[in-house]
Amino acid sequence: MAGKLCIGEHANNIGAGHISASKAYCEGMAYRASGTALAKPVQDNPHQTTSEDWRAWNFGWSKADGNAGGSISQTDLGCCAAVPPVLV
Repeated sequence: MAGKLCIGEHANNIGAGHISASKAYCEGMAYRASGTALAKPVQDNPHQTTSEDWRAWNFGWSKADGNAGGSISQTDLGCCAAVPPVLV
């Protein structure tokens, strides 16, 4: 949803410090939704390993992967804009 932040896991303070992680979460989701898991593997995460952005990108990728073969519901999208349906 526009104006909201989400990072794929509960955070006590989801303020401005999490803007990049929220963006990473949505990018990970969109990346996985843009092709198959073989073509768009989680190992392609562009963020520094173990960083908050890296974790959020992985959460987004995993959320889309869990919806493989169908559309991602608004509940699963969280704060992200609609992404294309997940392919196989």
